[in-house]
Amino acid sequence: MTVRWAFIGAGRHAKLWIAPAIEGATNAEAVGVWSRQPENAAAFAARHHIPTVYPSLEAAIADPKVDAVFISTPNNLHGPHALAALRAGKHVLCEKPMAVTVDEARDMVGTARHVGVQLGLGFHLRHHQLLVEARRRVSHGDIGAVLYATAQFNLTSSPPPRVNIPHAPWKRDPAAMGGAAALMGMGVHVIDVLRFLLGQEIVSVSAFAVDYRPELPLETFAQVMLEFEGGTQGHLVYGGRFPLSKNDVVLYGEKGRIVAESVVDVRTIGSLQVAVPDGPTGVRTDTHQPILVDNYRREIEAFSLAVETGQPFAASGIDGLRSVEVQTAIIESQRSGKRVGVTRTDD
Repeated sequence: MTVRWAFIGAGRHAKLWIAPAIEGATNAEAVGVWSRQPENAAAFAARHHIPTVYPSLEAAIADPKVDAVFISTPNNLHGPHALAALRAGKHVLCEKPMAVTVDEARDMVGTARHVGVQLGLGFHLRHHQLLVEARRRVSHGDIGAVLYATAQFNLTSSPPPRVNIPHAPWKRDPAAMGGAAALMGMGVHVIDVLRFLLGQEIVSVSAFAVDYRPELPLETFAQVMLEFEGGTQGHLVYGGRFPLSKNDVVLYGEKGRIVAESVVDVRTIGSLQVAVPDGPTGVRTDTHQPILVDNYRREIEAFSLAVETGQPFAASGIDGLRSVEVQTAIIESQRSGKRVGVTRTDD
């Protein structure tokens, strides 16, 4: 089965990563696009050979030729646009953050369940082959119980050729962003990566942000201390303030260490090493380096397969809801300067 996709939003992310992923996927094709700026939709359709430009959101989600939609509109519109598409019976793959409030995220999960369609999140790193392998090693107990985990995402670190496409003006609007900047653009990815690898929920956060002000809460850099329900301690760094960042994920366990180098990126790159003690002084290191397939293509193919078969998708609506709960606690911690517990809601 070939799943037929429509784009809701035709901005930078869809242009750079998702449209090429659908073009390269074995079980997907793009059949339409809608944007709040009609000229953007027309240019996007011409660039990616998409046959239909819709005059309205309502027209896009009413099209019987559309099986699934990819939503990449401003953050504060993810919820309303996703809910409209879900109620129209469309499967929805939504860019992160899933929503800007917990209530909205919970409504999305409930609506998808009621209608009987798939709701997934664009956490592309869950499809990175090296992180999938790291998760397998953790669950297999290769490094024992994980005691400490850290991840970093700084987008100014990309080597040449660097992409020079300006960000949309809405990314300077606190309301459209959802009350944070670096958190919504990069932080949510590393939050989800550690949840994915550990299989544990985050129970509290302590966040420290640069350039954060209550009247303009668009931080450029932040670090967050995490406490997980299983006792693991965590640390996140994210933002855009310095070049040549080591965008790694590192897990320290009772029996060894896992290092996933350079994997936290929009590009599909990196390497994986699992190191364990060997005798009284030695270290045994296993390097995992498969031929990597584009994360976004794997994401689109996996979601299309979930649409066809009804099987679970790697980044479900519940994962999106849990991420919104954590991001809400981080924003509160940035504002108060205090440790904040994560309130987990019913799904």
